[in-house]
Amino acid sequence: MRTIARFLFAVYVCLACTLISHAQYENGSILGTVRDASGAVIPNATVTVTNTATGVVSTRTSNDTGDYEVPALRVGTYKVEVTREGFSSTTVPSVSVSIAARQRVDVTLNVGGASQVIEVTAAAALLETDTSQRGQIVTNYQTAALPLVSRNYSDLIGLSTGVRAAANSLSSTSNTGLVREGSFNVNGQRSIFNNFLLDGMDNNAYGESNQGFSNQIIQPPPDSIAQFQVVTNNETAEYGRASGAVINAAFAQGANQFHGRAYEFVRNTVLNATGFFRPPGGQKPQFNRNQFGGNFSGPIMKDKLFFFLDYEGFRQARKQVASATLPQISQLNGVFSRPVDNPYTGKIYPAGTSILNDANISPAAKTIAGLIKGLNPGTATSNNFTTLQRSQNFSDKGDLRLDFTPNQKNSFFLRVSDLKQNATDFPIFGLPLDGNSNGKQRILDQQVAVGYTRVIAANQLLDARLGLSRTKAGKYSLSIGTNPGFTFPGLPSDPLVAGGIPSITITGFTALGRQATNPQFQNPALLDPKVNYSWGVGKHSLKFGYEYQKIWMAVQDTNPLYGGFTYAGAYSRDSTTAAANSDNYVADFLWGATSIYTLSSYFVAHLRNQSHFAYVQDDWKVSPKLTLNIGVRYEYTTPYYEQKNQQANFDPATLSMVTAAQSGNRYAMQPDKNDFAPRFGFSYALSTNTVLRGGYGVSFSHYDRAGSGNILAINPPNALFVTVSQAPRPSGVPNANYVKMDQGFPTSTLNFNPITANVAYIDSNRYRDSYVHNYYVDVQHVLPHGALVDVAYVGNHGLKLLQLANYNQKNPNLNYARPIPSWGDITIAMHTAYSHYDSLQARYEQHLIGGLTLLNSFTWSHALDNAGASLEANTPSPQDYYNLRGDYGQSEYNQPLYNITSLVYELPFGKGRHWMNTGGVLNEVLGQWQVSAINTAASGFPYQINYTPAAATQVSGIAASYRGANLYRPNRVGGVPLNVLDKSKSTGTALQYINLAAVSLPTAGGNPFGNMARDPGRGPTFNTLNLAINKRFQTPFESVKIEFRGEMYNAFNHTNFTTPGGGISAGTSGLTGGTITSTFDPRIVQFGAKVLF
Repeated sequence: MRTIARFLFAVYVCLACTLISHAQYENGSILGTVRDASGAVIPNATVTVTNTATGVVSTRTSNDTGDYEVPALRVGTYKVEVTREGFSSTTVPSVSVSIAARQRVDVTLNVGGASQVIEVTAAAALLETDTSQRGQIVTNYQTAALPLVSRNYSDLIGLSTGVRAAANSLSSTSNTGLVREGSFNVNGQRSIFNNFLLDGMDNNAYGESNQGFSNQIIQPPPDSIAQFQVVTNNETAEYGRASGAVINAAFAQGANQFHGRAYEFVRNTVLNATGFFRPPGGQKPQFNRNQFGGNFSGPIMKDKLFFFLDYEGFRQARKQVASATLPQISQLNGVFSRPVDNPYTGKIYPAGTSILNDANISPAAKTIAGLIKGLNPGTATSNNFTTLQRSQNFSDKGDLRLDFTPNQKNSFFLRVSDLKQNATDFPIFGLPLDGNSNGKQRILDQQVAVGYTRVIAANQLLDARLGLSRTKAGKYSLSIGTNPGFTFPGLPSDPLVAGGIPSITITGFTALGRQATNPQFQNPALLDPKVNYSWGVGKHSLKFGYEYQKIWMAVQDTNPLYGGFTYAGAYSRDSTTAAANSDNYVADFLWGATSIYTLSSYFVAHLRNQSHFAYVQDDWKVSPKLTLNIGVRYEYTTPYYEQKNQQANFDPATLSMVTAAQSGNRYAMQPDKNDFAPRFGFSYALSTNTVLRGGYGVSFSHYDRAGSGNILAINPPNALFVTVSQAPRPSGVPNANYVKMDQGFPTSTLNFNPITANVAYIDSNRYRDSYVHNYYVDVQHVLPHGALVDVAYVGNHGLKLLQLANYNQKNPNLNYARPIPSWGDITIAMHTAYSHYDSLQARYEQHLIGGLTLLNSFTWSHALDNAGASLEANTPSPQDYYNLRGDYGQSEYNQPLYNITSLVYELPFGKGRHWMNTGGVLNEVLGQWQVSAINTAASGFPYQINYTPAAATQVSGIAASYRGANLYRPNRVGGVPLNVLDKSKSTGTALQYINLAAVSLPTAGGNPFGNMARDPGRGPTFNTLNLAINKRFQTPFESVKIEFRGEMYNAFNHTNFTTPGGGISAGTSGLTGGTITSTFDPRIVQFGAKVLF
């Protein structure tokens, strides 16, 4: 690594002494060609560009070919003046500069004569003649006007073609906790593959499990964003680190006039709709939210020093309909509809005979069964318990930005940001039963960004940035510190961990007890210095730069710290019964006949990693019609290492754990040093109104959130994941080594034993940074009325994507033997997954034509892969490690049809408008009305179907997706439709969606892998309209205005169902499962008010 660092530094110094690149970050540029009336170029013309808000001036001179470029311009509106001795001057009074955009302004000077003023039309600004980057600009006008469900600017990332909102980013009636803000799948890729930039600095959340919070470190209020850009394909070599979208946001800044606003937005229960599934007792779900804040900006020194200050508070309390599947009262009383065995003695209890008086019944299970009976579950075999689950979320955040331009050659900025957030997800069953709740979630985000820009010469510029960020995020079970009245031997007594009931999973039923992944925390910190240079040479705009990153992260992610019990063995199944059903699993629980028990040790890993990025980019204006964008980027990112070298990797050659100290390699694996990323694109003007563009590039992704599955520090001897799969007994023969639930966890459990410990393994032979080949071709055309139409083919092919699996999975074809008999489950992190994406993408865009700003983005796509992201997908790991190709199919991110329309319409009435152009009372009533809307229409979300086979045919004891747990897929019955949806058959708490006649379970005792495809079905279509109506009033004070705003999310209260639960199990009267129990939010009404000055 040191050799590479020295090489990159040498390249950097050499280039810095010769070429200077064209620093963009979140800034834009104005460029063009100066000609005379005959079309001849004019060299040495003086081009003066003035920011109309701040008065900051930049001056350049056209070169020998008449070309000029003014880089490093903040987002905003500029006046362009061009002069040359012997010619009349030309002024362009209003040119909008967008983030990272190259805005062309060609100017013609006449010999002598009077000065002239020309205008640049909005359509000309939309037509991209100088760049092949494919993306979307979202302006401050849109972020301030459009209805935002979460009032986060990132809600509008989805306005771009090729972008779909991940299901975990959408609020639903089943989600009481925090949605993952900023989670989008772009062109069929994982959401972790996106790259968030704020003021040119890395703004990505680096926690390994994210905690369900934002994908960003800092989420500024929408009123504090000047503009943002979503680059979805063929980004320049300046951008890297990830292969998905680049979301490049520019923070607002002060100007020469003082401006401010104060606002509050309110939602409450009375205003909202109830939704499709009715809560118990018919009461309406509670939803109260207050979001309030403001900003203030202005000059400290006119034309030189400016400030921008903001604050926002958020308070929310919510109760939502929550459904669960619990054992029936008869089962809890030990009475079953089939014969069951005592697994310890072999005694058979006939159907209808209670087993509760048997001496082998677990006292703990009997107590827990009594607690469940107290919830009074219904008689249905699924979704027989419904309640209103409570949650709350409080946050406060603020930002301060200073901008200083002492002269034309130097400019500086400083931004400080802070966010504190506390959320509580209360248990669905109350305490001590809990029910897998998140409990308390806490987060602290802080960031400092510093920037310096230096104009070295008329065509040379330096831009340097430094970012410092940190996050402290964790969750803590509400069960910690509570006493359920019983305990299990071997559980930890540490007050930071102990309390409540361990996680209990009974096949076919909702989990009981504490959440298995709780408590947990990740505290990443980031250092991010970078430098860019630019040099304009004739027809070439050369850019190059270097960026260094270092991440420090403390991680506690060894779980379950308080143990877990699984009942999936069907040990109570009578030998005369063909297959197990829910009776057997509940009976196993009452007997305390655990099929799998798990426990982990407490360990905090102090991880580190470093990255070096370098690039060269040439934007070559080959001719007035043709621009080539050519670049190459090199990236080197080390694997994570542990501060004290407490890291170990499994060695299949010696069948042992090899520590970093033993191997002499602190990474405990070999890093990838081959990440060269070429980029090529072109833009060809077919006419003044039509442009043909295309591009190809390779992009690497270095971060793939996988929880603890690929953290080698969380391995023996530092930390232990103990998973004990207990072998079923021969009928009637007790197993002397069998551990009952009430025996708890043996004292030797947390001593390293390869047969029981789940270890992590990264195979260096199959380790490679994930990369994606991106390509596209499009045509842009400006219509006669000034709107833009863009039609494109967009595709990509992903390789070496991360997937987790069980390296030591039992093989059904070899009598369920493990390849390494002396070891248990081994989580392997391997870069062997792949993906493919094809799409037709089209957009229509216009800005303030007749008062209407309209953007319609349509995507028709097909996404395939054989693995999704570990903490995002339904099926992140293969069901059969020995048949990875068997998982190739529809991606979880595949929504073939996706159309999103956004509009802002200034109604044409009142002063300054087309109709009733007058002042007075009439204007106050009819003027200054604005309507805005976002409508989303999409195919349904894919879903998976799985089942749990009997213990004898289970091939893996791994239970968590972040450790490589597999899901067993059943068989697909041919000729029978998979989906059924009949709203009239709703039970009030559930709706059957998967046609159980299309599903059959593999034969008991046979191969457990069915022929069902991965993510075989698709949920109901998604269609929602978010609507806002805004009225502005002028106060007696000329500079003070008041806005009143009404918003309706899902305005027509269209029922958008979530996907069905894919877990299928054998109930007492046939297969059960496949029901929908929740919807995305019904209509929510919000009122807001703003004071602007």
